[in-house]
Amino acid sequence: MKKHLIPSHIIFLSLILLIQFPLFADNKDYHVGPENLLQIDVHYGKDGLISQKVRVSSRNQITFPLIGEVDVAGLTVSDVEKKLYTLLEKDYLVNPQVNVVIEEYSTVSVMGEVKKPGSYPIKGRLTVVEAVSLAEGFTKIASPNRTKVIRTNPDGSKTEIPVRLGDIMKGGRQKSNIDLQGGDVVVVAESLF
Repeated sequence: MKKHLIPSHIIFLSLILLIQFPLFADNKDYHVGPENLLQIDVHYGKDGLISQKVRVSSRNQITFPLIGEVDVAGLTVSDVEKKLYTLLEKDYLVNPQVNVVIEEYSTVSVMGEVKKPGSYPIKGRLTVVEAVSLAEGFTKIASPNRTKVIRTNPDGSKTEIPVRLGDIMKGGRQKSNIDLQGGDVVVVAESLF
């Protein structure tokens, strides 16, 4: 009887996906970023309610009634709730109850020599290796060590970050397995041979 073995790269990618998906369960620790669509509900007084959907700008700001522009750079969902509470209570409302929910997540694009190129949501921490695993791994002609991340800076300029995914997957260079940000583009190059 012939035994069927599962290739190690499929096991590796499956484990990464299993590790990644539990992070989606509670979004209070999720760091808000550009492109996120937030549903913000503020209950105040006996029956008062301000309910607003706001998109986080490329400058990591939101605009909310009464308080105007609010910088949310580097804040978790829980931090945004606390910041809005503080700003609203300071001059406008007594004991507001603030609830923030992520309606749409930021995305990253994975292109080039992957099996399923496309855009993927960032619903927590997402590294380059994890993004490639969401894209179902490399094609046979991929050159993992020639991968790059193209990042758009707040001023609109682009930065290319080389990432040697082959080395990372063999256990080395773990520090170069960077966390991706909304709008990043991962490009896996084709092998020259």
